[in-house]
This record gives sequence, structure tokens and C-alpha cells, in this order.
Amino acid sequence: MKILFLCTAHNSLSQRLFLALSTSHSVTIEYALSDELMISAAQLAKPDLIICPFLTARVPKEIYNEYLTLIIHPGPPGDAGPSALDWVLLGDDGSIEDSSLLLESLDKEICRPGRTHWGITILQAIEEFDAGPVWAFEQFTLDIDQPGMTKSELYRGPVSRAAITAALVAVDRIQKAVIFSRVAAATNGAESEACSLTRISPHLKANHEFKLLSVGSRLPFQGGKTHDRPLLRAAQREFDLSRHTAQQISRRIRCADSQPGSLSKIFGPNLYVYGGIIDECPGGPNPGNALGAAPGTIVATRKEAVCISTCDGKGIWITHVRRLKRANDPALWPKVPATFGLMELGILTATQVRHLQWDLPNDWSKSPYSTFQEIWIDFETYGDVKQAAYLYFDFYNGAMATNQCSHLVEAMDHILSLSDAGQPIRAVVLMGGSYFSNGIALNVIEASPSPAAESWFNINRIDDVVHHLLHEFPTRDILTIAGVRGNAAAGGCALATACDLVIAGSEVVLNPAYRGVGLYGSEYHSLSYPGRCGAAKAKEILRSMTPMTPFEARSLGLFDHVFPGSGTILNKRIRNHVAVVVKSGKAGRALWRSKLDMSPSALAAARAAELNEMSKDFYSPRSTRYHTRRFNFVRKVKATQTPLRFATHRRFDANDLDEEECDSFDEVEHYQKMQENALLRHLQERLAQLNPASVNKSLEITVPPFLPSEKNAENMFSCYYPPTEYITSPSVLSTSPSSLYIPLPAKLASGV
Repeated sequence: MKILFLCTAHNSLSQRLFLALSTSHSVTIEYALSDELMISAAQLAKPDLIICPFLTARVPKEIYNEYLTLIIHPGPPGDAGPSALDWVLLGDDGSIEDSSLLLESLDKEICRPGRTHWGITILQAIEEFDAGPVWAFEQFTLDIDQPGMTKSELYRGPVSRAAITAALVAVDRIQKAVIFSRVAAATNGAESEACSLTRISPHLKANHEFKLLSVGSRLPFQGGKTHDRPLLRAAQREFDLSRHTAQQISRRIRCADSQPGSLSKIFGPNLYVYGGIIDECPGGPNPGNALGAAPGTIVATRKEAVCISTCDGKGIWITHVRRLKRANDPALWPKVPATFGLMELGILTATQVRHLQWDLPNDWSKSPYSTFQEIWIDFETYGDVKQAAYLYFDFYNGAMATNQCSHLVEAMDHILSLSDAGQPIRAVVLMGGSYFSNGIALNVIEASPSPAAESWFNINRIDDVVHHLLHEFPTRDILTIAGVRGNAAAGGCALATACDLVIAGSEVVLNPAYRGVGLYGSEYHSLSYPGRCGAAKAKEILRSMTPMTPFEARSLGLFDHVFPGSGTILNKRIRNHVAVVVKSGKAGRALWRSKLDMSPSALAAARAAELNEMSKDFYSPRSTRYHTRRFNFVRKVKATQTPLRFATHRRFDANDLDEEECDSFDEVEHYQKMQENALLRHLQERLAQLNPASVNKSLEITVPPFLPSEKNAENMFSCYYPPTEYITSPSVLSTSPSSLYIPLPAKLASGV
């Protein structure tokens, strides 16, 4: 079957669904940038079915009247509105129908437990929003106060899992409905009607039972009454520190994370705040350091997060902040670690940050109470005293900033020190969080005074992390294992593949390529990828820029094992496998490493070669590809077109390529020529201003077609933010085209 995706963005859910459907169907993708583009995509693709996995715009009636169009709504049947997940995490349990009365109720001191279940619905697009026939729905259990349960975590986890299950069932039901209609028409002698039913039609009838019973349990929705709720606005998420409890504040922050964020004046100016982790230290947050602090006082800092006191004697950790986009701001501000953002605004000083520093015990154990903790180590001992060190790291959205990489290196050094002291550690297991890792932290880099320099420091420090896996642990005969329980991309994939063994959950999505953000990549991938897959396949992986399932990664040799399940079940399966490997005593050098020279000099040479290319991405004329892509990603600038690698319906011949698929994308000379052309254009404009008659009208200037168009640079989350105009990154691009080239400092060049 030919299927067209209409998406606001090709996100984690749409990627998972694409991978699930592509095994049996032909799937092409179009970004929903305008009604005209969506309509033309349907005309070109001529799909049997259209699916909208993540869509914040309405589907044009010209589409849903012609093609059966399925909307994936992140709520059970009867729920409607653009803020379904926001409302449920805020505490809506369905018992109050009127939204205004519900907000008044949620504003009171006592929190209701919230819904026990939530779900997703696959419904047909019709004129009335979220009201079409239901083709499938699935439900799942929910604890809205579970630590770390943000809107984005709910979406990436249970919602996406249920959506894949229900979407596959809906597609199957539609195919069966076509067959049934065709057979019924033929049986009744309506041969011409039977022939007209050879394609899926929006006039197919969905069984009434589809909206009553979930596809898994075959039970009605168990989470209470559902309602049509309006957009939950920023002012309706505000919290009052003088009367709202830590639980209420946490819900209001988590229900807006990671988009758009909870708008608050707790620090003075209006800021979007993120995190919302409750601190339940028995003695209160940072005991002894802020006695009698009024609610709302910053009482502690830890690893660039800040803790504010609450009226019920607890604390709330704010991990990140973002400035509010005002009318004269041309683009969204980056989301940055809280201490960085507050110091930049003059709300905190470096002295205050140091004075309020509240460290956890230095044994790296998991805190016995709820608090902000990015890294911890859990040791598991087996019968013969052999041990495995499970190294947990849970960084916001999987981004690993320079300081976080240093923190991870410290944890690894702690494990090494125990091994050197005679503790029988036989394996170290990397257990990332809901995101395993996405590599370097682009938001932190974008907010830096010198993004190029911060990029350099960040990539070198994450390389230090990987070097521990390739050298420090192996020299002590410690097996390294990656437990990939969440999505991984770019440097995060390379981080995993540097281990002796890689174990992945079956539901994760992998994006090994770096090219999407305009980087060559490091993390010793030039050793691990070819070592595991062979040189030709490694090159293909890095050039393809398409998502990959862990099963595909295993078939290529990139990963070693794939286990089904998620959460507690997956954790148990990973630990059981590690126990078998460690107890067997056969955990030697990984096969892929045995084929390579892994000596210190070989590792140094590989790192130097990678960083030589990365220096071009940060400092040479080629840096424009990285700096513009980073800017657009961080500031949520809306794409101007769908990449052809996704929109295969727009590939008319073999020469229709994305710029990333062209060899020129890697050539410094190509970007040097672009700069020269830009400089010529700049000079021509200046000449025209000074003496219009002197301008050479025959001078042709080549303008790179992939740089963002000012008039089309709209924020992709338009349901939360007004459209924005494109501006060049002030830290990289200026009005002078020659400023695109930033020479590599001699101190840094000597290390490449």
C-alpha cells in the first residue's frame, strides 16, 4: 500500500511509525508547511492512505475529502483539543466537564491523584476537529507523578508505544474493510461498484466497536470521562509559590516540558522554566544552608540546576530556563541550563552558585529520596564476588554538554579507582535515560559567546568519555556494555558502539548520521563503525541520514543484541544478560576490536583525524553548514521544504538530491566559493548605492539554495509561538560575508 505521512516535523513518533510500516508498505513524507504543499504532495504521491502522526495544522478538506486521512490524537476517544497531554499531566481526571471550573479546582491545595489510564486514538479527518470516525484506540496505565514524567517523556514513551500498536491495527482494519466492501458489492451483483472499491476511500465505514474497545485489552477506556478541552495557555500553568505545593508546581512545569515550557516570574523576569523535579530531602532542600527561606528562594544549586523552596517545606529543581521571545526578538532564545541562564541575566552570581552548591554523597549511589541527580552507579555482585557497575546517566533530552561529559568521566574514574584498589569489577554497563544520548549539547553551544569554541571543547570532552571505553576499561580487563533503553542519535550512537557489547530495546529509534546538523562527527566512530560494519556499510550509514531500527543495526553488526519491552521489563532483561556474560568468565575482547589496531597511538591517530574534520565544521568556510543548521534546530525555525530523502514522491529523477547527499557538501572549497559569491553580491549592492550606473548588470551571483529564506522562516511550533523571521546566528554570521570564515586558533590547531 502507498502511504503518505503529513507531519509538522519528522519526530520520534513519526520515525517509529515510518520504520514499522516500511517493512510492508511504501511510505513517503511531507512536512505540513502549507495547505498548497500538502495538497500537491497528495497529488504527486497518489497514496492509498494518508496518516498524520504529528500534525499541529488542520488537514485541508481537499485532502480528506479525496483520501482517507488518519489523525493520531494523543488522547482516548472523546478527548479533543490541542493540549491533550498538557491537561492530563496537570491533573485533569475527567470528573469536571467545564474547563474553567477544572482550573479553579486544580488551583486548590489538595491534588487529585489524576487519571490512572490514558490513551491514543486513530481517527479519520473530517471538517470537525478531532471528531471523525475512530479506526482504533489503545490505552495504557499512567502515573502522572512518576519522577521524570514530563509531557515529552509521556509522548516519547507510552503515547508513541500505544500509537504504533493502534496505527498498525487501524491500517489492517482499513485493508479488511476494503476487501469486505468489495466482496459485499460483488455478492449483491454491483460489479461496477465492486470495481470502484479497488482503492481505499474516505467513505469506508469504521466499525462502531472500534471507539469502544482498546486494541490491546479489548476493554473500554479505564481512565474516566473524556472532554473537548481548549488550548492550555501559559497563564493557566502559572504557579504561586506562596500557596502551591511542590506537587502542584511540579505538575505545572512537567505538563509544559519540553514545549513550550512553563512561563513563570519566580526569578523576576518572565522566563520559561523546565524540570519540575521535587526534592524530598527529609531535612528540607540543602539542610542547614537556607534556614527559614521564604517560598521561592533559591536554596541550592547542583550541576547547573537550581532548587527553589516551596511552601510545604520541599523543593523544586529547575534544570533549564529560556528567555521569553518578545516582539523585537527575531527568533526564539535557546533553552539553557538554569545557572547559566540566571547568571547571564544577572539574577545569580558565580559566588552565589558556589555558596549554594549542594553535592550528593561522593559514593555515586542513587539518592534514597527524590532529588535532581543526573548520574549514579549501581553495583551488582554475583556469587563469585565478580561485579558489574551499572552507570546511569540521564541528561536532559540526551544532550551531553562539556560539563556533563566531565561529570561522566569522573564517574568512570571512580569505577576505575575501585578496580585499581582490588575490587573485582568485570563489567561496566552504560544505562542512559529516556534518551540514551544525542551527542553534544546544541542548545548550550548556541547560547555560548563563542559557539565554535564551545563546540570544540564539547566534542573533545565527549571524546574523552569514549576514550575511557576504548582504552581505560579494556586495559583493566573490564568489559564495556551499552544498554540502549532510549533513542540515540549521532554521537550517542557512536558512544554505544564503542562498547564491547551493545544491547538495545526493541522500541528505540537510531539516527547514527551526523550530517543532518552539518557535522563530520567524532567519538571514534571512524573506528567503531567500520570495525563493526565494514568500511562500505559504515559510509552508507553515515550518508543515509534516515532513521534505523535496532534490528537493522543488529543485522549490520552495529549492535549486538535486541531485547523486547521497555521500562522495568527491559531493565531486567539487560541485567539478566549481563549476569550471564559476567558469570561465564568468557567476556574477552570484543570481536570487532580484535580486527583493529587499538593501541594508544592508533586511538590518538583516529581522534586527530576526526577532529581535523570537526575543526573544519567549526572554523573553516565549511562551518556555515553546521552553524546554520544548529541555529535552525535550537531556535525551532520552520523548515522551508521537506528533504527529498523523506519526500520520495518529489524525486523525479536520480539527480534530485538533498544537498547533504552531494559530495560538495563536504568540500571546504565549495563553501569558500559561496562566501566569495556572497562577498561579490555585498560589493555589488554597495556599488549600486554609491553609483547605480557603475553596476555590471551581467554579473551573476550564485546564492546557495539551502540557506533559510527570511520570509519563510516560521517557528515550527506555531500553536505555541507566533511566526518568526529568520536571522543569522549573531555568534557566527554577520553582515560581512567574510566573517563566515573564522580561523582556527593556533592553540587549538596544534592539537588537531
